[in-house]
Amino acid sequence: MKKIVTVLLVMTLAAALFADQVGEISYLADRASITRNGKDLRADFGSPVENYDSIRTADKGLVEIAIFPETGIDGTIRVKPNSTLFLEITSLRSEQKGSVELLSGSVAVAVQKLSGKSKFEIRGQGVVMGVRGTSFEVTTSPAGDILVTCETGRVVCEDESGRSLFAEPGSVVERTAEGDFRNIPVRVSSLEEFRRNWNAEKIEALKSNANRAVRDYAARYMDLKRQFDEAYRGLLMKRDVLDKWFREEARGTTGSTIEVMREKTALMEPLMALRRVSFLFERVYYRLLELEGYHREGHGRGPLGNGMTSDQFFRRMQNEAQDLQERTNIVRYAMKLYAKRNDGVSLFDDLLGGAASSDSSVSEEESFFGR
Repeated sequence: MKKIVTVLLVMTLAAALFADQVGEISYLADRASITRNGKDLRADFGSPVENYDSIRTADKGLVEIAIFPETGIDGTIRVKPNSTLFLEITSLRSEQKGSVELLSGSVAVAVQKLSGKSKFEIRGQGVVMGVRGTSFEVTTSPAGDILVTCETGRVVCEDESGRSLFAEPGSVVERTAEGDFRNIPVRVSSLEEFRRNWNAEKIEALKSNANRAVRDYAARYMDLKRQFDEAYRGLLMKRDVLDKWFREEARGTTGSTIEVMREKTALMEPLMALRRVSFLFERVYYRLLELEGYHREGHGRGPLGNGMTSDQFFRRMQNEAQDLQERTNIVRYAMKLYAKRNDGVSLFDDLLGGAASSDSSVSEEESFFGR
């Protein structure tokens, strides 16, 4: 573990020379950070944004990302205060699939144009939102609810059961933490007020039943962390390949075609296992970070029904945070290096393409939820 982290940090500066830049920060208010290649960077106006970057805004932070049209996606992503997202735009090419994983908070997206067969989607709490040319906003609550509002155009929203609803002017889409999935009629002129009231109501409802929320998310955290640790041990069994890729990245080289094929095969299974569990685990983790803030204010304190109190659980989570962040950074960087050795195509999209050819009804979200 320490060996991998050390090599990862040493090669960070060299890796910048071979970056897969997909956009830049075109607007910044207050503070925000970018996590890239295992290192936290302070975001600034004009900072490059790379594939597999994670971006987090402060309590009053606001960041706008301009995506380069050369990626096949001409648009902007505005990251609202106290929000975290993970960006995956597989490479600089005109036809591809780009996605944003919204881990917490809110984003506003404006897509002017998608080239050719390019696709762009936002993945939130149990919902995938696919767009072509439109402006819309996605808001999440600390309890795991999600709201999709659209001022122009149309956004298709699909939940994990495969059901689709449309967010469009006059109608928003809500998925509650309990799993209810519905349209709500709202006038376009009232969208901003509706979003504010919706968020305030969700927070008040959470505070009134915060202990149950902490109990439920704590149980999910411990189960998913166990799965994540097990999958990560599988990745470490291939540490010889990881170390080789990190060294090559520091030098700006790759192995021979035969070597790369063998190495990708070796990492395919552990990376897929990690991607599946981390997709769910990170969302639970960031929900708990939000709940921890309310917990400090006195909401949700008490026993969790598993021999542990809420205070004990959050101390445990804090103690595990640094190691978990390091592991997550290594996993994401390994996925980035896989894509760079795979013509810019991510491992998941590569496998999904094969599945789609035989069964076009299989979606990425379905695969994540095990259907």
